[in-house]
Amino acid sequence: MRMRSGRVVWMALGLVVAISVASLATEVVISEIAWSGTAASPSDEWIELYNTTATPVDLVGWRLVFGEITVQLSGIVGPEDYYLLERTDDESISDIEADLFYTGALANSGVAVELLDAEGNVVDRIDVSEAGWPAGTDGGGEPRYASMERVDPFAETAAWASNDGTIRNGSDIGGNPINGTPGAENSATILARVAPKVELIVPGEEGAILAGVIVIEWSAVDPDGPAEGLAIAIEISLDGGETWQTVVGNLANGGSYAWDTALHADSSEVKLRILAVDSDGYRGVAESPVFTIRNETD
Repeated sequence: MRMRSGRVVWMALGLVVAISVASLATEVVISEIAWSGTAASPSDEWIELYNTTATPVDLVGWRLVFGEITVQLSGIVGPEDYYLLERTDDESISDIEADLFYTGALANSGVAVELLDAEGNVVDRIDVSEAGWPAGTDGGGEPRYASMERVDPFAETAAWASNDGTIRNGSDIGGNPINGTPGAENSATILARVAPKVELIVPGEEGAILAGVIVIEWSAVDPDGPAEGLAIAIEISLDGGETWQTVVGNLANGGSYAWDTALHADSSEVKLRILAVDSDGYRGVAESPVFTIRNETD
């Protein structure tokens, strides 16, 4: 059975990495873009709008424009509700009914997307035609075919993040879970509200040369729980963030840890990161700039 504006959300471990793109504050915003489609088909693209107000908005005469494609909108988006557009037919998300079908592909390289009201005013806009999509993944990403989610629909400047792959909603035509939240609150929004907030204080200098025992310092707080309840892990990368290994796990949130750099090979592409996990499984992360370990002397 298909759902109308589904609200079932699976919640677990998540991480937000937000990238800002200029946008306009408005009553209806572009909330989510599945530019890469789904695991069932890269052509099963979909777009979601969100009404940030407490009153219905009549979309008759409104348009959504991307590239050479103009989509004429219709119908009403309810108060604090979602409006779902699916490409071509109602099968991009097999168990949630679309508000509107459209034809035309979202370029995987990025495109300008504009939402215009009935008077032709641009009420929301993102332009990634040159820089490319700041979030979302294709078939080679992790999680695969993740949508691009707006972090805060009320912010004057939009920040975007990939769906985290665990807070998600709906299924594609092949029965695979959608790595997105069509018709439901974005994973990026949920995580921004409840995930631990982490700051890595030391090391904090780009290009620093470190040797011997270094005291790593951090700050980690839990927006919906006690800071002392967070479990901390410290990880290291010797290749600039490509791969990571654990230095120490399941630490108390004491704010510092004495780390012996001599336990690792000398490298000029070192990064550290702090992971904080709360009792609900949500996590926050903070990374250091790249620095050098140089314990060997001539």
